Amino acid sequence: MSPPDLGELRPGRPVRIFDDLREIPTLVHPYGETPILYASAGVRRIVGLAYLIVWAWHEHVVASSMARVPTQRRMVVLVDEIEAHLHPRWQRSLLPTLMKVDELLSPALKAQFLIATHSPLVMASAEAIFVPETDKLFHLNMDQTGEVSLNALDFVRFGDISSWLTSPVFELKHARSSESEEAIEAAKVLQLRENATKAEVLQLTEKLKRFLAPEDRFWPRWIAYAERFGVEI
Repeated sequence: MSPPDLGELRPGRPVRIFDDLREIPTLVHPYGETPILYASAGVRRIVGLAYLIVWAWHEHVVASSMARVPTQRRMVVLVDEIEAHLHPRWQRSLLPTLMKVDELLSPALKAQFLIATHSPLVMASAEAIFVPETDKLFHLNMDQTGEVSLNALDFVRFGDISSWLTSPVFELKHARSSESEEAIEAAKVLQLRENATKAEVLQLTEKLKRFLAPEDRFWPRWIAYAERFGVEI
């Protein structure tokens, strides 16, 4: 679960910090040992998640031993907003790694993961590990009355991150900024009108120049249309 760009997160020696009576755990970085309180939000989140999973299993093992009963063979791990505070590289690698945690805790343990996310990178990372026979994709929807519905979706491997953004999972019209999307939609509406004027074409051309990259794939379509009005881009 360590970040791809930082290498393996290893615990260091606990230390005291100013104005705190506790022994604070540390993490070993190439530049030295850092108290966990001073680590980035992403590192703290993942360390906390790993700690809670290991701690919960360890306490269950201890409690089972004291009660003289076998340990459970099933575990449910629920993570909300798994991508929070994480660099895109980490978002791509975390879920596949997390899915192996039960193998590390016990060979007989099987974990079920319930993961909520708003990240297309997390969704793309699931493509290699998603098994249709055992895994499910659900979309949470809330209507104007506040009622929430849970709808099953077919898991489709879109591959490209921008394709995930415009998929039924995230439902964006364009994998662009809001301003770019507004400009393109306005341009499409104008193209369908029969009485468009050169002034309107010029105005939208300037708007598109402001918000679209020079290599945007919408340009060839707009350039051909604008040339009909004598507008050169």
